[in-house]
Amino acid sequence: MDPFTLQERVSTIAQTTTGLVDELRRIGDPEPSFEHGLPPSLQTNACAGASTAAGTLRLQLLQQVDELRAVLTEPAHLLTPELRNPALSGHAIIRLGIAESFPSEGTTVPALAQRLRLREDLVRRLLAHSATYHVYYESEPDRFIHTAASRLLAEKPGMRDWLRLGCEELLPATMQIANSILQHPDSAEPEHCGWNIQNQTSEPIFRALAGMPDRARLFAQAMSWHAQEPGFSPRYLAEVFPWESTSSLLAPVREFAAISIPDDVCDPTNHYSKPFTIVDVGGGLGHISRALLAHYLSLSEAEGHDQGIQKSCSGQREHECDRDHSSRRHRRRPVHCIVQDAAQVISQALSTAQAQTAINANNVVESQIAFQAHDFFHEQTVKGADVYLLRLVLHDWSDKYALQILRALIPALQPGAKVVVNERVVPGRHEVHYLVEREARDYDMYMMAFQNARERTLEDWKALFGAADARFGLSAVHRPVGSALAVLEFTWEG
Repeated sequence: MDPFTLQERVSTIAQTTTGLVDELRRIGDPEPSFEHGLPPSLQTNACAGASTAAGTLRLQLLQQVDELRAVLTEPAHLLTPELRNPALSGHAIIRLGIAESFPSEGTTVPALAQRLRLREDLVRRLLAHSATYHVYYESEPDRFIHTAASRLLAEKPGMRDWLRLGCEELLPATMQIANSILQHPDSAEPEHCGWNIQNQTSEPIFRALAGMPDRARLFAQAMSWHAQEPGFSPRYLAEVFPWESTSSLLAPVREFAAISIPDDVCDPTNHYSKPFTIVDVGGGLGHISRALLAHYLSLSEAEGHDQGIQKSCSGQREHECDRDHSSRRHRRRPVHCIVQDAAQVISQALSTAQAQTAINANNVVESQIAFQAHDFFHEQTVKGADVYLLRLVLHDWSDKYALQILRALIPALQPGAKVVVNERVVPGRHEVHYLVEREARDYDMYMMAFQNARERTLEDWKALFGAADARFGLSAVHRPVGSALAVLEFTWEG
């Protein structure tokens, strides 16, 4: 806890606000507003969010204002924010079709009620409640217009799905966490969680949803929207990915006929000619592998551009440039990705890949991806790959099952191979502002409610891999600015 006075807090807020306004003016961006939302420089995906001066000032101001609001709020209200939030009306606005039917130019309550065949007083009360949270704005009596938030609800089905998932699945499940702990205090089983108690089923959530097609569809659509949020962009992973593996494996990787490796590419005498192989464990439809390959190809193209520049060298310098470029050219190895997931997911992935190939038969990215049905609790079948990627896989499981997933990789690992984990790292005590830590801790509660699973601190990750096998060594931790996920590299030292 800090000792700042109200005057000191207000003074700091004023200074930060002045700095933000000055920076927005300098770069020619407008100030944020309820009507238009954030200008480009303040949006999360702008230059990795907080990496710009404006983005940094925005985050500082949000944190300072939240502290001021919290210190002026009655403790009882701090404890019960769920009783006062926009979802109270927002969920009904979505389910009743108000959000997607709301005209872009605004509307009156009678007109909207008539259009949806709803009672006027119900529509009025729902919109009026949302307006107190800056979702819609009552511009004159009984007439509402859009704000940036309501426009998002109207235009983006994924946003509506995400809010519905929170209200219909997530919050009810979290309200049953205590009961799940009381009933199964020492359990690590996925079915011993709040979601199972709420839904009165003994099957783990993913198996249970297979028999609930409508709910499964909502879950998939909402998670797809969530995965597209700027903080989850695969570019953060691609930019720090360990492309230069330390693996000592020399023979070309040829485990799968699905991966076509031309004979003239694989020269066993040249380490850099053998494919750099990535196994995307639990990789779904392959969108992360596609992003990694696209990024790698862009690196190769950039080096090709450098080659053109180097040709301008002359004499001895030309000879040195050619020699340097030759070295760099051989360092770029062909890359192949193997995407693994459950059989039904791989079937869908293959259909998607075939459609992509039909559109563009010369698609280089698609030609370098193979798909394989695999249960990650069973022994890994792709031996000797350079990198085994686990993106948003282990947080779905308690330590008991996460250890099984990691140990299933060990028979396939060659010395120097890497296991790359792309997950949240929950901040440690006072490591970051509490708003940043709060988001990670919120997701930890969601995972507890959904699968009896968890998000992990850096110490938790170290302990997990250490428990899996002492030959795992943490070799790098990347926390890209603007990314919701960290990138952890564990090297197999066996």
